[in-house]
Amino acid sequence: MSTLLDMRGIVKTFNAGTPSAITVLPGIDFHVDYGEFVSVVGQSGSGKTTLMNIIGLLDRATYGYYTFAGENIPSLSDDELAYYRSQNIGFIFQSFNLVGRISALKNVEMPMMYAGINPRDRRERAAHLLEQMGMADRMNHSPAALSGGQKQRVAIARALANDPPLLLADEPTGALDSQTGRMVMDLFHELNREQGKTIVFITHNPELAAETDRIVTMVDGRITEEVSQ
Repeated sequence: MSTLLDMRGIVKTFNAGTPSAITVLPGIDFHVDYGEFVSVVGQSGSGKTTLMNIIGLLDRATYGYYTFAGENIPSLSDDELAYYRSQNIGFIFQSFNLVGRISALKNVEMPMMYAGINPRDRRERAAHLLEQMGMADRMNHSPAALSGGQKQRVAIARALANDPPLLLADEPTGALDSQTGRMVMDLFHELNREQGKTIVFITHNPELAAETDRIVTMVDGRITEEVSQ
């Protein structure tokens, strides 16, 4: 398999150059191949969220080498980074991050609207994605009228809107009961197997991590173990 993202010597220091400087990532190497389902496991304070933000182009490393689909990420301007992120990475969060005042359909349309896709095409694609998620009968409901599992299915559909090569999931089952969490995890397996989506799954749950192709364990900002399944 070819490499989708390659990170080497990644350092992240907050408040660099000040007396309060703190280095959260002291220089780690991390890579993901196309089609992989990788979990990143660690307790609170392990650095996994900081790593996720750098992978997802939400933050920049202080130092280090990072290529994504062959693109030299540190060389991109902030505007270029925002556009590249919108085209290449779909985010799924524990708290869903849906816009409460609009329907499920409109939530899924939003990434396509920012990408400049015309209203008719984005509406058709959003409806198709929600149908794939089993949400055809709820697409016109607001998030307030949806259960936790339904909200997460809408969030997954939204993450798929621009057909990104990478899905980045941050504790996506953390706010769900075990049965609903199982359903969401099954959706990730289906997306990985049937659509070939590359998934980086951030979790503190070792049982869910054990279902992925590779487990990366973080402690105190360092990768301490990598296990291929």
